[in-house]
Amino acid sequence: MRRSRHPAPHPGTPTPVTAERVGRAGARLLAAGMLVLSLWMLASFVGQLMTSTQLERRREALEAEISRIEAENDALRGEVAYAESPAYAEKIAREQLGYAREGDVIILPTFPQTTPTPDAPTPGPLPTPTPRANWRGWGDALFPTPAAP
Repeated sequence: MRRSRHPAPHPGTPTPVTAERVGRAGARLLAAGMLVLSLWMLASFVGQLMTSTQLERRREALEAEISRIEAENDALRGEVAYAESPAYAEKIAREQLGYAREGDVIILPTFPQTTPTPDAPTPGPLPTPTPRANWRGWGDALFPTPAAP
């Protein structure tokens, strides 16, 4: 049996607060506080990692878009340079306006003259059948006439 340094309190008297009891409770409170603080810091760190990953993906997507736009701009600059060149002006003059250079041989196609053949007379409108009375249609449907032998 273990003996305490302090005698057992009498029933009804409050338990005396000793340095040993305060030290254990304080250590437990401090450990719980450190655990909560550690968990909070861990959660914050994980959140920062996730945010960093998202930002990195966004940065890569934006860099890819910048590269695509720069390539498109380079292609458009090339087209503009060609459109402003004398070679393009000559091409348009020859193809769309029908111009020729001095010394070019121009060949104009000739098409044989054909005389139009007279069209066949168009037949007149077909006569429209006379409408049959509705009651006759019902009569024929309900009381058919026998076919002749």
